Amino acid sequence: MRARTIRRAAERAASKLASTASIPVQPEIPEVVAPSSSPARIAANQANAKLSTGPSPAGIAASCQNHTIHGLARHSNGTFKLLTSEDPIGFEAFKQSLLNEHVPTSPTEVILVTAMVESSWLAQRAQRLHDVCINPDTGEITDTAKASLYMRYFTTHTRAFHKSLSDLLKLRSEKRKATIGFEAQKHQTERHEMAKITHQIELFAKDMKAQRDLTDLVIATTQATRDIPGFEAKYMAELEKRGLDKEWWQPQTTTQAA
Repeated sequence: MRARTIRRAAERAASKLASTASIPVQPEIPEVVAPSSSPARIAANQANAKLSTGPSPAGIAASCQNHTIHGLARHSNGTFKLLTSEDPIGFEAFKQSLLNEHVPTSPTEVILVTAMVESSWLAQRAQRLHDVCINPDTGEITDTAKASLYMRYFTTHTRAFHKSLSDLLKLRSEKRKATIGFEAQKHQTERHEMAKITHQIELFAKDMKAQRDLTDLVIATTQATRDIPGFEAKYMAELEKRGLDKEWWQPQTTTQAA
């Protein structure tokens, strides 16, 4: 117990001594001022700066291909690129076969078919690279990381192919529905106009029949008045009973007062 008390007293004394001890002051470091550039040096720097024009177009194009290892990913500008190991004639033949199959009729359809061609080609490329990672004798995967990467690209481009095909079929379906709707509306309008013409023809035919019947009646009445004694008196009496005059069949004319 006494040893602990003595140790604590010694620690307090040491702490007090440390707090009262003087701390040496660091000497001030003089600030170094860079000498000002002369007008000649400034002019020389400006002249050198004008000589730097940045990277050349060829250098930019080359640098864009620095990370093109397998060509399965789209480039920064979104363009499709054939590898030097691939057959450009075979690619064009494959492209033409899809164009002949789907026969695009608009710029949008051309874009969709072209996307199908490129996506399918990239999927085939990924499949070939994936096959290289498999031992042909044992079937074992020799490079798991690359095989997994190529399979992901194969799945991505296969889905892109089917997406473009689906968009193409959907676009054509909408066009077909619009065309059918337009044709149906056109046929309905034609049927309506034909019904109006038919109705007018029927009215005209009825009017012509009425005119013929009236003509026959006038002729028959005239002959009866001439050939049958007393017919005219009976005829006039019948007209009077019906509120008609002798010339009831003549068109009525109206005279407007000035």
